[in-house]
Parts: sequence; C-alpha cells; structure tokens
Amino acid sequence: MMFCLNRSGEVRGLEWQELHLFNATEADEKGFKGIWTIPGKRMKTKREHRVPITSKMLDLINEQSHSEHNNLVFRGLKGGKLSDMTLSALMKRMNETALIETGIGFIDPRQGNRPAVPHGLRSTFRDWVAENQHSREAAELQLSHHVGSKVEHAYYRTDLIVERARILDAWGNFLERSL
Repeated sequence: MMFCLNRSGEVRGLEWQELHLFNATEADEKGFKGIWTIPGKRMKTKREHRVPITSKMLDLINEQSHSEHNNLVFRGLKGGKLSDMTLSALMKRMNETALIETGIGFIDPRQGNRPAVPHGLRSTFRDWVAENQHSREAAELQLSHHVGSKVEHAYYRTDLIVERARILDAWGNFLERSL
C-alpha cells in the first residue's frame, strides 16, 4: 500500500490475474515493470483503475507465493484475505518500535499527534507531491480521484500512467530514505 497509495481493501484484494508484468524490453521502454488493473467492482469509485507497477512494488509481489488454490497475492495466516485491521496493526507495531529505538514514532501532527494509520499515507503522499512540485493531476489520478470539472472529465481520457510511475518511483525512494 505504501508504494502504490491504493486503499487498503484494494491492496488486500489484489489477485494474480489483475497483474500484467512486462518483459525486460517493454519495462525498459516504458520505465516501469507492469500494470495492475483493479476492476471497478473493487474500487470505491466503481470504475476500473490502472496502477503502474514499480520495481519496489514488484519486489513485494515477487516475495509472495502463487497458489493454484488461492488467487490472492497477499494472504492472511489462514490463507484468506488479510483483515482490514492487519495493516493498521502493523503500522501500530512499527510506531512502537520506532519510539523504542529512536524516541521518534510515526505520528500525524495534523491529527493531534496520534499514531499514523494506513489511509494517512495517501494524505502524506499528496502533501509530498505538492511540496516536491510533482504533477497534481498525476497524483490525483494515482489516488483514483477525479480531476477537474465534469466538462474536463469528458475530455480528459489519459491516466498519465508513465508520469504516475515516475512519481511512485520518487515516492518509494523518499520512503526508503525516511525509514
């Protein structure tokens, strides 16, 4: 979730058939590793959403075992879908560990210094994009938000996937430097 900024349910429901990985030549030409196409029925917006797969995302995907009996990429201990609390609990443990090791946790100063939660990464990403002069439109599309007015929607047919891949690469590098 932190590398692609999708909502928790979208990531937890990721299925192998939603992934289209490029061969090495195509990946070099496009600048990213593949495309994750999330069906509209699994999106809050109820419309299909394409996500560029970066190297960091592909590394996480490749760590998962593919099962003939279960099509989920990320599975819970019993083989089913991860619960909605799994990622929140992980972030809570990360915060506690950071507090012990460094005295500085992962807090959200705009939310009364409460520990950060998974959905808050989307807001952090949006702030980071603005502060680093990346494309507002690409960021909004990555978050699966509408861009512009109804008239603009009628004419705005690109999903800026190449630009979004560049932003996600830079975001992933930022995250790794921050940890």
